[in-house]
Amino acid sequence: MPFKKNHKLGFIAKGTEALDRKPLTIKVHLGIRERVMDIPDWQSKLRTVIEVWLSKVDVDDQV
Repeated sequence: MPFKKNHKLGFIAKGTEALDRKPLTIKVHLGIRERVMDIPDWQSKLRTVIEVWLSKVDVDDQV
């Protein structure tokens, strides 16, 4: 059954910047996934942590 137009359910974007359509996927140790998902607003917090980490890492020096 399709949603009616102007429905109140579904995804609502929080930010103004568009996100990449392809997700970043990593494998983690057992239990990490559940612990991360228990954190409120974990996706935006993890995006921020990754951006800070990348700003500190010089990718050219790592190769």
